[in-house]
This record gives sequence, C-alpha cells and structure tokens, in this order.
Amino acid sequence: MNRKWTRAICTVLTSALVFTGPAVEGTTFSGYINSGLEKVYAKTKKQKDAEKKKSQAEQNLKDKKNEINGLKDQQQTTADDIKNKSAKLDEILAAQKKLQTDITSKQAEIEQNQKDLAAAQEKQQEQYDAMKKRIQFMYENSAEDNIWTAIIESNGITDMLNRIEYVSDVYDSDRALMDSYQAAVEQVKEIGTKLDNDMNELTAMQDDYEKQQADVEAAIVALENQKEQYASQIAQAQQQADNYQNIITAQGKIIQEQEAAAAAAAQAAAARANSSSYDGGGAGKGGSIAGDYASGGGKNPGASTGVSGSSVVSYAMQFVGNPYVWAGNSLTNGVDCSGFVHEVYAHFGISTPRYSQAFKSVGQAVSFDNIQPGDVVVYPGHVAIYAGGGVIVEAQSTKAGITANRNVQCHTILAIRRLV
Repeated sequence: MNRKWTRAICTVLTSALVFTGPAVEGTTFSGYINSGLEKVYAKTKKQKDAEKKKSQAEQNLKDKKNEINGLKDQQQTTADDIKNKSAKLDEILAAQKKLQTDITSKQAEIEQNQKDLAAAQEKQQEQYDAMKKRIQFMYENSAEDNIWTAIIESNGITDMLNRIEYVSDVYDSDRALMDSYQAAVEQVKEIGTKLDNDMNELTAMQDDYEKQQADVEAAIVALENQKEQYASQIAQAQQQADNYQNIITAQGKIIQEQEAAAAAAAQAAAARANSSSYDGGGAGKGGSIAGDYASGGGKNPGASTGVSGSSVVSYAMQFVGNPYVWAGNSLTNGVDCSGFVHEVYAHFGISTPRYSQAFKSVGQAVSFDNIQPGDVVVYPGHVAIYAGGGVIVEAQSTKAGITANRNVQCHTILAIRRLV
C-alpha cells in the first residue's frame, strides 16, 4: 500500500473512530467523532440518572425556597400583628391605670358627699326640733307670744296687728330656715345621685377594659403560638432545602465525573488512533525524545505557583475548535502555537516567551515518564500543552485549528517544561 492510501486511511480513522477504549461505568459508547472541532459521545446511564435526579432536586429546591419565602412572609405578618396587639394592650393598661385613679377620686367624693348629707340632715333635724318647741310654747302657754293672747289683750287694732305680725315673723323665719335646710339636703342628695351614676359608669368602663385586656392577651398568645409554628415549619422546610442542595451537589459531582471519564476515555481512544496514524507533519508515536527528557531522566520538580496544571488544561480546552492564525494572539479569533501557550499561561499571570523554541528554557525540566497535565511540550518548530491521557492541546495548523487530539509523541520531543 502506497503512502497516499496510508494517509487517506489514517484520515478516515481519525475522523470517524469507533470507540474501543475502556468502558465508562453503566454505558456503551455508540461512537466517537473527532473532527478537530468537536467531540460527541453517548451519555452513560449513570449520568442520565444523575441529571434527572439533579433536575428534579433543583425544581424541588426552587419550590421549597418559594415555600420558605411564603412562610417567612406569614411569620412577619404575624410578628407585625403581635406588635400591634401589644401596642393595643399597652393602651388598655394605661387607660385602666387612669380609670383606677378616677375611681379612687370618685370614691373619695362619694364618701365626702355622704358626710355632707349626714351633716345637712342633722342640721335640718335640729332646726325642725327647735321650731316645734317654739310653736308648742307659743300655742300652749299664755305668754304674750301666744297669738290668741295677742289678739284679746291688745290695746287696739294697731297693737293687735303688731303682736300678730311678730308671731308671724317668727313663723316665717322658722319656715325659711327649714326650707334652706331642706334645699341643702336635696342638693347634697342630688350630688350623691350624680356621684353614684358616675361611679356606675366608671365601673362599667372598668369591666369593659378588663374584657378587652383578656381578649387582646388571648389573641397575643394565639399569635405567638402561630409564630412558633411558622418558625418550626421554616426550619423543616430549610432542612429539606438543604437536603435538595446536597442532592444537587452530589449529582452534579457524578455528572462531572462521568463527563470527565467519558472525555478521558475518548481522548485516550483518539490518542491511540493518532499514535498509529500519520499526523500530516511529523513523527507519529515513534517520535523520539531528546536527551535527558527521555524516560528514566528522573526530573519531576514540585509546584512553584498556586496554579494547578489541570486548571491550565481546563482553560485551554475551552478554545478547542477556534482557528489557527500565524502570529495571531487571540484565543477566540486566531492564534498560532506559541501564541496559544503564551495566552493560556498569561491568563494565570505567568509570563512566557512568544517564540516556540524559547520555551525550552522556561520553567523547570521534566522527564517524559513524569509528564503531567499542564506541562509545556516543545517540538522542532512547535510547542503545545500536555492535556493528559497521552494527548496534547495545541494550535495545530491552519487547516486543523486548535485541537486536543494528537498524541504527545506526534513529533520529536525536544523539551518538557513545568511552569506551575
């Protein structure tokens, strides 16, 4: 078979590869397509179940949060009602305090009125007794004060009238005094009646306030119990929401693990396919490893920054499928091989050269057997980032663009450098 047919067959195998790598738990891959721009692989049953559980938990969490917000609104409304009822109770208690003062004052007025009434009645009785004695004296004795004596023994009409007038004056004076004392007694009685009516009104108000107080206190107790029930319901709902969030987190982790496992398996399959095919520009799996970068060199430096190699690879993989532009500096609109590595590391604040061969002297040397994701791999006239699983992520060529499908030994390796 000639070189032309070999190249064509390799291209077909690279473009449409039936997955033969290690199976991901719970699934059978229907196929794997790698065009240099996209990768499509079937989801595992476990991943589908996880996505279903995660979606249901997210909906449940949303519903539960709405329920919690509703309960909190009701709890706040109840708290406002308690506040209003408490203010009303304070008003009732203040009114009762003032009413008690009024009742005490009114009771003192009633007691004083009773004393005044007793004194007025006593004066009235004294005047009545005195008047009776004078009348009895005048009518029962033959003194000159006796009206009949005054008439019979008078020395003429003038003397008689004078005597009668005197007796009449005594009577009128007694009568006037009796009327005044009677009026005083009646006035005191009227005041007493008014005071009694006032006291009855105050007592009725006191009964009404006591009933209002009892009603408000009972309402506050009921509202406090309702508030506690809302607090209990909110706590239970929050616990359920936390459980849903834990489910979302756990299922999300399963989904990520399944996606990562599927991607790694697919990349491994592509790497195996590429290692046995012609890459269109350099050595295949048989590419050599220069000098002390070969297996057994023992170089495996520790981390020198807070950035992980997996973070570098994850960021770089976002741009797979974007175009290759010679001397370009845009990971989105176009970049060449050294520009790709340069821009990816610049994202993490790590300064690098802009010429592929200059990468042979940056960072720290790594032996091939210790290569890790994120390490920079330098080839003759080319540079890439090791993505793990035996493949590199790179700005490959104008035709291929940015890819993550070639085997790390697609060309002779001149250097492996660790920058993180």
